[in-house]
Amino acid sequence: MAWVTTQIQGNDTPRFSDVVDYAHRVLKLTGLSERVIRKELRLHPAYQMNARQSLKKKRWNKRRPIIVNNLGYLHGDIGFFKLTNEYATPVTFRSGFLVCKDVLSRFTYVSILKKTRDADSMVKAFADIFKQFEIQNPGLRVASLAFDKETSVMGTKVQDFLKERNIKFKAFANTNSKSKMAEGEISIIRTAISRLKQNKEKRWWHLLKPAVKSLNRQPIIVHNVHLLRADGSYYTPSNVTAKNVNHFVEQLQKAVPAYFFNQFEVDTDLVKFKFQEGQLVRQKLVSSSSAVIGEKRSDTALGKKIFIITKRLAYVSKALTAEPLYLVTNIDNKEETDAFDEDEIALTRK
Repeated sequence: MAWVTTQIQGNDTPRFSDVVDYAHRVLKLTGLSERVIRKELRLHPAYQMNARQSLKKKRWNKRRPIIVNNLGYLHGDIGFFKLTNEYATPVTFRSGFLVCKDVLSRFTYVSILKKTRDADSMVKAFADIFKQFEIQNPGLRVASLAFDKETSVMGTKVQDFLKERNIKFKAFANTNSKSKMAEGEISIIRTAISRLKQNKEKRWWHLLKPAVKSLNRQPIIVHNVHLLRADGSYYTPSNVTAKNVNHFVEQLQKAVPAYFFNQFEVDTDLVKFKFQEGQLVRQKLVSSSSAVIGEKRSDTALGKKIFIITKRLAYVSKALTAEPLYLVTNIDNKEETDAFDEDEIALTRK
């Protein structure tokens, strides 16, 4: 690493292969494996933030299930449609729309953001969605809301609005993988609207509710299995209610046993961990993540925040395998904690 630093100071940037060659051929350190050399080079100040980090896309059946057993736990996000020459978009409809999806029933609620995305507009949209929820589920109220760190949502006005209604709030801090439910639904809604544009109506704000209504009527399929109601008909997001929610959960857990088993802790001795408690790590960035839009993938490979691993856990994936999970704390802000899969983080130094 001293040689690497000297080369950098001389305006020469060795490649990974150059460093391995120097270690083996010049220094005769043939006992050092390429893996060990590369691991150390990734921690060098000149390479740490820009060395390519392999963030493999998890297989769908290896992911961590989101576990809830009741209605009213919502994931939210904001969707947009770009301006188009196909039709004129009034200022009123240029701020997008709010989407909230019920984690258990998969029911999607939407509300158009009028004119702006400021706190007042968000409060009105949330109030509209919460009212829709109460109409859809008589006698129930929204229990929690998970959202990314949208500025207006994190502000005092929206947070006070949620507290007044005893709605717990969870902010997705560091990774888009945790908010995939709402983000994925926005993509599905956009696709549905584009298909409905084959009819005469082209304006998205007129097609939004018909598209979502159609999606809420589609049969729920989990692991290629249709979930069946007691009468043999298909469960859809629109017919999961407080009256049949227990039966729905039973059918869901039969189709994906991980939804049941993931409620219990897994013995960590059954899992091979790559990192140790007390080690410092950074989050790997994903080029498609909104967190790095505007940044070139080759310029930034890791997030700026440094975390310390405080605990190692394991979870049951949808494939019923035990997968490693790391609880971490921001070293500069003890209040900020998170949980990462093994492939989402990389070792770092301060």
